[in-house]
Amino acid sequence: MARGGRASSVATNDSSTTISRSSGSSSSTIKSKSKWRAKSRSRNRPPSSSTSNTYSAIVDRSRSGSSAGDYRSSVSYLATDSRASTSGSGISRPPSCVPSRSMTTSKATMRPYSAMSNRQAGHVVCAVSEGRGVAATVGLSFVSIDTGECVLCEIVDSQTYIRTIHKLTVYDPVEILVANSTVEPAKSKLCSIIEDNLPGAKLIPIARKYFNESIGHDYISQLSFPKDVESISVLIASKFFPVCALAAVMKHIEINLNLTFAAHSLRIRYEGSEGSMLIDYSTIRNLELIQNIANPKVPHSLLGILNNTHTPMGLRLLRSNILQPLTDAATLEARLDALEELTQNEELFFSCQSSLKPFQDLDRLLTSLISIPTKPSIKFSEQRINDIILLKQSISCIPTTAAAVHSCHSDLLVAIRELCAHESIRLVRNLIDECINEDCQWAKTPVELRNQRCFAVKQGRNGLLDVARRSYKEVTEDVMALIARMKEEYLLDDLESRFEIARGYYLRLSIGARENAGERPLLPEIFVNQVVVKRQYLECTTMELIKLNAKLRDALTEIMLMSDETVESLIENVRMQIPALYKACEGIAMLDMLVSFAHLTTASEKLYTRPRFDQSGPDGTGLLAVKDARHPIKEIVMMKKGCRFVENDVYASKETSRFQIITGTNMSGKSTYLKQVALLCIMAQIGSFVPAEHATFPIFRALHSRVSTDEGADAAISGPAISASTAGAGTGANASSTFSTDMREAAFILQNVTNHSLIIIDEMGRGSSVRDGLAITIAISEVLVDSNATIFFSTHFLEVAEILGGRVGVANLHMRVDMQDASAGGVGKLKMLYKIADGRNSSSPHYGLKLAGVLPFPRTMLRRATEIADSLAATGAATRRAGEQASLARKRKAVQEVFVSLRSLYEFCESKFGDEDGEDEKALAHNDKMLATWLARLQEEFVNKMSL
Repeated sequence: MARGGRASSVATNDSSTTISRSSGSSSSTIKSKSKWRAKSRSRNRPPSSSTSNTYSAIVDRSRSGSSAGDYRSSVSYLATDSRASTSGSGISRPPSCVPSRSMTTSKATMRPYSAMSNRQAGHVVCAVSEGRGVAATVGLSFVSIDTGECVLCEIVDSQTYIRTIHKLTVYDPVEILVANSTVEPAKSKLCSIIEDNLPGAKLIPIARKYFNESIGHDYISQLSFPKDVESISVLIASKFFPVCALAAVMKHIEINLNLTFAAHSLRIRYEGSEGSMLIDYSTIRNLELIQNIANPKVPHSLLGILNNTHTPMGLRLLRSNILQPLTDAATLEARLDALEELTQNEELFFSCQSSLKPFQDLDRLLTSLISIPTKPSIKFSEQRINDIILLKQSISCIPTTAAAVHSCHSDLLVAIRELCAHESIRLVRNLIDECINEDCQWAKTPVELRNQRCFAVKQGRNGLLDVARRSYKEVTEDVMALIARMKEEYLLDDLESRFEIARGYYLRLSIGARENAGERPLLPEIFVNQVVVKRQYLECTTMELIKLNAKLRDALTEIMLMSDETVESLIENVRMQIPALYKACEGIAMLDMLVSFAHLTTASEKLYTRPRFDQSGPDGTGLLAVKDARHPIKEIVMMKKGCRFVENDVYASKETSRFQIITGTNMSGKSTYLKQVALLCIMAQIGSFVPAEHATFPIFRALHSRVSTDEGADAAISGPAISASTAGAGTGANASSTFSTDMREAAFILQNVTNHSLIIIDEMGRGSSVRDGLAITIAISEVLVDSNATIFFSTHFLEVAEILGGRVGVANLHMRVDMQDASAGGVGKLKMLYKIADGRNSSSPHYGLKLAGVLPFPRTMLRRATEIADSLAATGAATRRAGEQASLARKRKAVQEVFVSLRSLYEFCESKFGDEDGEDEKALAHNDKMLATWLARLQEEFVNKMSL
C-alpha cells in the first residue's frame, strides 16, 4: 500500500509484521474506544431488515458468539407458521437481502452428488406447483441463493412428467418445496416420479396457503430489475402455477433461511419448456454427458472434454447448455459465427483467453453485494469488505475483456463487447475508487487479508476510523516488539510468530533440529499453552500476548464496524448498477464458453468442422449426414493411449433411412457408433464444432435412449475391456432385471416419441427368451418406424433386420469384421474393423463362439459348442425349409379352393340368372347385393389363408 497521505501502512508475512508508526497519541485512541464501547452498549434496539446495518446490532451479534454459519440455521418449516401469513396481497416482510458467499449450506440440506450433479451449481431452492385437473400442468420456480437468479417455468407435460424431471435435472435443486396436500394422506404421482428419478432429492411439504398468486406478483414487482418489471409481468400474466411457486419459495427463504432479497436486485426470467432439446434422465447418464460412469473422477465425459473454461460462470453455462441444447437455428448460427471467428483469428483467441483468467465468480460476488442477513454480525461486515475488494479486482478486468474483443465482427462477440463496455462499468469503478484505496488488493494469507480489510477505506472518510486504525497499528507493533524482546531475553533465535484467524498471534519454536527431536524443550513459565505439533514444532503463547490479541480483536471490531458504514453506502450506490453488471457477467460467461469450444477445436490433432443445419423437410426436419465422424470422448481417451479411432460416416433421411438397424458381432463398435451420433447432435446444438470432415444435422427437439451400461468396453468409455463382474446385467439400486429395464425404458420412449426425436436403442429384448424378446422387439420397432422419428437401432436379432428390411424408411447396416477360418481344433477368429457398412450382418455365423475363443475356455468345449451350433442351425434350416414347403402347399390349396368356388359361382349364376329379361329391378338389385357379399367373404378367406 502507498505510504503517503495515509494513517498507516502494513506489510506482513506468516512470521513477522512490520508497521510504520504514524502520528497520534495512544491516550486519545483509548478514550475514543471507551466512548465507542459505551455508545455501542447503549443501543439495545432489536435488529430489523431496515436497521440491520446498525453498529449495535452487529456488536450484539458478534458478542453472542455467532458466526456466518448461523445464518442458515436449521429452522423447522411449520406448515402452519403464523409468521408467514399470506392474508391479503401484501408481503409480511419486505425483501431486502440474500446470503453472502461466506454462508455455507447446512449438511442436512445437501444432496449427494449424482451423475447429473454440478459441484458449481450452489444452493438452489425450487418450488413445484401442479394443477389438479386432467392436464399435467406444472409450475416451477428456481431461486439460486449463490448467484441471485430466479427462473420461472410453466410446463404442460405428459403423464410421465418428462419435461418437469428434465428441468429439475438441469438446475439440480437442494430443496424441492411441494404442497403438503400432494404428500399426505397419499403421495401424488408427480412427487413419486420426482423421488424415483432424482436420487437424493429432498421434498419439503409446506402449507398450500403459501402458494399464493397475488403475493407472487408482488415479489416480482418488488424484486425484479426496474427495466424488466413490465416485460416479466407480460410474460407471466397468465402463468398461475409458476407465480404461486415463486411465492412459496420466497417465503421459505425468508422463514427457514432467515434471508430476503434487496429491492430490484434479483434476476428474474421466464423459461418455457420449448426452445431446448429434451434429454431424459437415463440418457444423460448413459451418454455420460456430465460424469463418466466407470470413474466419476476422470474428465472422460462430454462436459469434461468441452470444459476448458476459466471462470465458474462459463462452466455453469456450459453445463446448462449440455443438459438442454438449443433448438433455435438463428441463435446457433450466431454462436457458430463467433466460434469460427475465434478459431480463425489466433490473436483474438489468445487475447480473450488471457483476459478471462483473472476473473472471480462474478455471479456469486454480485449476489453477495445485494445481500444482508436478517441477523448481522461482525463476520458479515468483514465479508462485505472482502466482497468490495474482489469487486474492485473483477471490475478492473472487464475493460480488458472489452478490449480483447474490440476488433471482432460477429454479432455475438460485438454484443459481448457492448455489455463489457457499458457506461455502468466505468461508473462502478469510479465509485469504488472514491472510497477504496487504489492499492488495496485481494490477499490469500489470513494476516495479509485482515490488514487489507483494515486499511481498505481511504483515509479521511471517517475520523474515528482513522483513530481505530492507528490503535490497531500500535498494538500490532507491540506484538512484534514483544516477540523480538522474548527472542533476545530467552536466547530463542528460532522463535517466530504465527497468525490464525481463531487464535490470533502465537509463538512457534522449531524442535526438529534439536538433539532430542520431538521432545518438548524446557521453557520458562511465562510460555503457556505449550503443544507439540508433528514432533517438529512447539506452539505456545504468553499471557501478555493473549492480552495483546484481545486488544487487536477489539480494535479490529471497531475498524470493521466503522468501515461498514462507508462500505454499505458504497454498496447501495453499486446496487443501482447491478443489472448492467449482471449482463456483463452473462457476456463474460458466454465468451468463456465460446473460447472453451475454440480451444478444443484448435488444440485437436484432427479436424473439427462447423456443423450445418437442415430444416428443409415438410415438417421442419432435415437430413443427418456426417462424413468421417468420430466419437468426441473416446477419441481423446484412445489418443492418450496411443491408439487411433476409426472414423465412420453417418447418413439418415426421413424418406429412406430414418430407422437404421445395425447388426454385428459383440465388441464390434455398435454401442460406440450409436452414442457417437447422439453426442455429435448435442455438440452441434450447443454451438460447438464437431469432430468430423463434414456435418449436416436436423434440429432435434428430444433425445431418448435405451443404451446398455453394463458391458465393459463397449458401454463405458474408459472401462476395462472385459468386465470381471459376474452380477446379473441390469441389476441396480432397484434390483430390476434387464428385461424389465428394457420394457420400462421402451414404454417411456413410445409415450414421448415425435417426428422431431432422435432415439438410440442398443440391444432391445435381450433379457427374456429368444421368442418373446424377438417378438416384442419387432413390435416396438414397427411402432417406431411409423412414428417418423430418427432411430438408430442395434440388435443381435438378425430376424429383425430380415423382417423389417423391406419397409419404407428402414435401412440395414452392420459393423464389418475380418473373418479367419478355423484352424485344426479351433473355432476361427474375428478381427474387428469398427467400420460401418451397408446390409445386415450375414458373413459371421456363430460370431459369439469365435469371440469366446479368445478366452481361456477348453478347446474341447469350444469344439462341442461349435458342433451344437451347427446342428441347431441345420435343424433350423430344415425346419424353415419344411415350413416353406408346407406354406407353399397351403397357398396352392387356397388358390385351388378359390378357383373351384368361383367356377361353382359362375355355373350357378348362369343357371339361375341366365335370362334377366323377366326380372324386375328390385330383384336384380337384391341379387347383386347377395353376390357382392359372397365375393367379399370369399376374398377375406383367401387373404387369410395366403398369409399363413
